[in-house]
Amino acid sequence: MCGQTAPDKYWVQFTDKDAVEQSVEHPQEFLSTRAIQRRSNQGIAIVEQDLPVDTAYVNAVLNLAPDVEIINVSKWFNAITIHTSDSLLIEEIANLPFVADTRSVQLLPNRKNMPPSVRHELNEPTTDEYGYSGAQTTIHAGQLLHEAGFWGAGMHIAVLDAGFRKADILPVFDKLHNEGRLVDTRDFVDGDNNVFHASDHGMMVLSTMAGYQPDSLLGTAIDATYYLYRTEDGSQENVIEEDNWIAAAEHADSIGVDLINTSLGYTTFDDSTSNYTYADLDGNTSRITIASDIAASKGILLVTSAGNSGSGAWHYIGTPGDADSVLTVGAVNRSGEHAAFSSFGPTADGRVKPDVMGIGEQSTIARTDSTFIPGNGTSFSSPIMCGLVACLWQAFPEKSNMEIIDAVKKSSSLDTTPNDSMGYGIPNFWQAFSAFQTYEEVNTFNFQAFPNPFQQDLVIAFQASDKNAIDIEITDALGKEIEAICRFVSDGAQMLCRLDLSALSPGIYYLKLEVDAETHIERLLKVE
Repeated sequence: MCGQTAPDKYWVQFTDKDAVEQSVEHPQEFLSTRAIQRRSNQGIAIVEQDLPVDTAYVNAVLNLAPDVEIINVSKWFNAITIHTSDSLLIEEIANLPFVADTRSVQLLPNRKNMPPSVRHELNEPTTDEYGYSGAQTTIHAGQLLHEAGFWGAGMHIAVLDAGFRKADILPVFDKLHNEGRLVDTRDFVDGDNNVFHASDHGMMVLSTMAGYQPDSLLGTAIDATYYLYRTEDGSQENVIEEDNWIAAAEHADSIGVDLINTSLGYTTFDDSTSNYTYADLDGNTSRITIASDIAASKGILLVTSAGNSGSGAWHYIGTPGDADSVLTVGAVNRSGEHAAFSSFGPTADGRVKPDVMGIGEQSTIARTDSTFIPGNGTSFSSPIMCGLVACLWQAFPEKSNMEIIDAVKKSSSLDTTPNDSMGYGIPNFWQAFSAFQTYEEVNTFNFQAFPNPFQQDLVIAFQASDKNAIDIEITDALGKEIEAICRFVSDGAQMLCRLDLSALSPGIYYLKLEVDAETHIERLLKVE
């Protein structure tokens, strides 16, 4: 056979998983404990789609020629992405009885650059701890979640992006590194674990969630655990980047990630024959969109940028923002007005998109010289939103991913009158938080203590007009009073008190709450 020079990367899809050694009855062989627990918490079954690809099929393809190389493997699509310089070999692969389809994911020389942001001078310095970044949190009442103690602790977030240059050494990420909450990195473009190069786009995206530099930048989820995956090659734009994303999303699923942020989008490619049309934005066409909905079906909550084509010829959102089970985020300015560049909806099948809006015009971000600048783009409104979503989910871990998304939409400024530029509008996370609370009717005030059982912090929610008329007492099973500092958060008559009880030994305790001389006693359980 005489080989020919060809586009050298291909998608190969298999027909079945009939002979795979693993089984859905023993998921611990291919899913982490966290991944299994996430499905269990949300009542999600483990199905054949979760099983690995048949290694016999993979090996049969590899054995056809010495230069065949595996780039990515997708269990969700039952497919592999391969590299080979022999175009005639693809015909041979396509004729294998267990191959359902083959497609080129062509790699061409660079014909574009990826501008991550438009930079401006900082002109509104503030003196509070959030610094100039405060607006991107307070526009959503997110500071009330933070004041109540919800900064994303225990939530696991994967960031899929183009590179995280210097995120391993910049001081703004010292808190993240020192507390051991950056737990996994992988480069799906180069095939190694070094993601701290290639582009600073992902680093800036990460800074809006995990960055911690008081008086300059506080990310929206500074206590979350992070996974950094490079899936985008900034030197080119081809379908293989969707395959990279799918491989990263499947990996994130298998190790138990809760949320994925995607500040990437695809509409046109270096090979114009692969371009999407507006009609393709129907939620069922692009691989990355289909994969996003699959990830959501596994209980992962996906947040993605709407795109920056609002004032351009394309105008509309990109993929995977058309997926029906992701939270697609557009951009507003600091006054809450639609940013001119933010992409419009609806989807081709008429669904409302974007879903919600966050500050993406003059968002505060970190840069590689350890300074902070305003950046423009839905690339930044998306992770800002993702971090706040993680904080809300931390407060109500029993909720499903779709229940959280629904609450965020319903809390938004245009909930009943969504449109094609703003979607459901600007979310109010305190309103979403309040909507999830199910108060116990006691006397003339409403009351809830959660979580119960608890491990560290206990949050008490109730209704009262004056915190000076409130008395809170914690005692052990023998009636001995426990010292605890209570931090109040108030929004009108609704109040929250957060108590740090991490020093207590496991056991039974009692909470006595007095409001305006009326008393309620609640039994508490502290666990390891």
